[in-house]
Amino acid sequence: MKQKLSKPRIICVGANIESDVALRGLIKKKVNVVSLVTLPPAESDGVSDYVDLHPFCSTNNINTIDTKDINSTETCLHIKNENPDYIFVLGWSQIFKENLLNIPNEFIVGSHPSPLPEGRGRAPVPWTIIQEKKESAITLFKMSKGVDSGEILVQKYFEVPTNSYASELYKVVAENLRDAFSELYDNIISKEIKFKVQDLKKSTYRGRRTPSDGFLNFEKSAYDIEKLIRAVSEPYPGAYTYYNNQKITIFRANINKVTSYYGTKGQILAKKNNSIMVQAGDRPIWLSKFFINGKEVSSKYFKLGEKLGYHLEDELFALKREISALKKLINDD
Repeated sequence: MKQKLSKPRIICVGANIESDVALRGLIKKKVNVVSLVTLPPAESDGVSDYVDLHPFCSTNNINTIDTKDINSTETCLHIKNENPDYIFVLGWSQIFKENLLNIPNEFIVGSHPSPLPEGRGRAPVPWTIIQEKKESAITLFKMSKGVDSGEILVQKYFEVPTNSYASELYKVVAENLRDAFSELYDNIISKEIKFKVQDLKKSTYRGRRTPSDGFLNFEKSAYDIEKLIRAVSEPYPGAYTYYNNQKITIFRANINKVTSYYGTKGQILAKKNNSIMVQAGDRPIWLSKFFINGKEVSSKYFKLGEKLGYHLEDELFALKREISALKKLINDD
């Protein structure tokens, strides 16, 4: 019978929704989490899925180490002073440098929501939807100098919900992340950790996504527009277009029950139940849940027959006329 270890000292790293779910799971399991390295609220701008974990840590007597640069000398010193056996990375976007990798007595556990070596890189939840994956996985790995390249420790597969929005898939990811870390902890305690080298020949990579990737091009098919809206919906910034000289963010779409309208690309064809029907490249699509500057607006804001998005040649023509008018004013003076 294998001898079980006494409770190892574990530092967790995270500041987002999945970190919250995974950390709560570890505490419920009575894991010896001595500290959490996290992002302070003042530095959370631009982190769309940020969660302030300080109140939870305070309630559960977990020390917090605030940082915006996990590789900084100060942060590394704080982590080293805690004498961790393991560091569990629940959700953090920065690459860990060698100084940090060498701190724990054992090693650092990285996590990635894809079946590594497939799907290395950024924005795994949106890409999973855009690539129409039917199945994905949570992979825990021993962190190394490369990106998502260490030996696999635990890999939990799950089905991707059909036609899911980002928030729905994110929830599934977070729950599987929690369960994967729970499984790994049991393996650590029972000394049954298995290390599996990644097959580099099977590696695929996903690029970084920015808010501008959510721009809606109504020349594309209704299917592709609906898929993009689902992929970048909450907790991400959302898909967007322009209307009435305002940026309109859109979080919901439906390609079902579309009646037999047809118009020019981007044209508003009908309104119903706080949704608007808009012509896409091949057929109409229902859009709903609209925001302007962070405030929700109803379908009443939109007028039938008008168009979403800018039409470049018309805008360039108007701009050239304005420039000509300004030049004439200057010359007349």
